[in-house]
Amino acid sequence: MTTTPMHLSSQLAVNVLDARSLLSAFGVLGVGVVLFAETGLLIGFFLPGDSLLFTAGLLCTGTADRGLKLSLAPLLVAAAVGALAGSQFPQALARRITATRLRPLLVAS
Repeated sequence: MTTTPMHLSSQLAVNVLDARSLLSAFGVLGVGVVLFAETGLLIGFFLPGDSLLFTAGLLCTGTADRGLKLSLAPLLVAAAVGALAGSQFPQALARRITATRLRPLLVAS
């Protein structure tokens, strides 16, 4: 009976460095979020973006194990949107910060 809580807790925990754990916990949405964080945020450099995409592609085939199967179309959309939004986010943030800091200088002159 003592092994059941440990087994249950290991299923509930998500390892952010393991692609299979991320996919089983968050699915296609997790792919988009990880690609956004990896391309757009400084903290995303340690996330498994490439191996996550590879594993997600394998899970789109019919040979998925443990009942985890992903659809290809939503995966492609989530990956593209996450990567594009992540690449545009720092530029938009810098533009907003620059505009708010330069506005007092432009008004004063």
